[in-house]
Amino acid sequence: MQPNYVPRKRSSDIRHVLGISSLIFSSLLLLSIAIYAFNARQALVANGSILPSFPIHPSVTCKTPAHTLGDATDTLVSGGLKRTFLIHLAPSYGVQPQALVIAYHGYSWLAAGMEHTTNMSAEADKAGFIVIYPQGVDQPPSWNTGVGAYGPTGDADDIQFTSDMLSYMQQNYCVDTYHVYATGFSLGGGMAYRVACALTDKFAAVGTVSGAYYPIPGGCSASRPIPIMEIHGAADTQAPYDGNPNLRMVAVNDYLNGWLARDKCADTHDVFFQQGDIAATEWTHCAPGVAVVHYRVSDGGHNWPGSPNTTHVIDATTVLWAFFSKYSL
Repeated sequence: MQPNYVPRKRSSDIRHVLGISSLIFSSLLLLSIAIYAFNARQALVANGSILPSFPIHPSVTCKTPAHTLGDATDTLVSGGLKRTFLIHLAPSYGVQPQALVIAYHGYSWLAAGMEHTTNMSAEADKAGFIVIYPQGVDQPPSWNTGVGAYGPTGDADDIQFTSDMLSYMQQNYCVDTYHVYATGFSLGGGMAYRVACALTDKFAAVGTVSGAYYPIPGGCSASRPIPIMEIHGAADTQAPYDGNPNLRMVAVNDYLNGWLARDKCADTHDVFFQQGDIAATEWTHCAPGVAVVHYRVSDGGHNWPGSPNTTHVIDATTVLWAFFSKYSL
């Protein structure tokens, strides 16, 4: 007799089946967990909670015509006059909309001289923004920034020119319209001041260097508070720090006080940088999202800090872009 043989075989078969079932169940469970984790991660990536682990290249969203990178001169007709401006496109241009900086040259200068002195195009190449250097008209080249002792500082309608230039750039170039800024040197600083007052809704921030500021007919009618930076040498003899009453040129402190009022700033201010011949003051208790910043160069003349034969404690171009890049319309 073999009474125990068959039961042992059946018991072994049962254990074998159970083992296979457990293996299948475990595999299905692990597969379900993996699918759940993958779907959960994709959902987080989609809503921006985490970044995907694989490299992502920005999609091309520029729909405007293609342009040669680097420098090019363009023209338009504004106020019945043929106006020209130098455009610089960074190597990164043409993929997604880029910020735009308008840089007005000084009295009697050419646009190319402004590009050379400021080195703004090199900063644009590093940071990825567009620069345009408008050319003033009159002989010598000037800007209609206000009224001096001998009448208007220029004959052309440079506010209209700026507005037309912005429209042209936005139609033909891949411009981020939320990040448009203006700067200028000397009388070009006065021009940047005037567009800050007249075209406030077009600019996210404005900064000037050694600005020559004149009274604007009807006063400054800025439509909203706007971030302002002013860089000036205390030893400037052409656009004196304390102004020039004989020429009706406004003092730097009066210029700043005007913006402190328009930007609804409290009297509280901080000296946030002091080194060598540079002292920088900021007013940050202003209207929401606005600040006023002033760099005073104690022995600085009528020049652009960071250019040859000037202070190199700061580079005005780098300082301006760092300021601009904080602000958006």
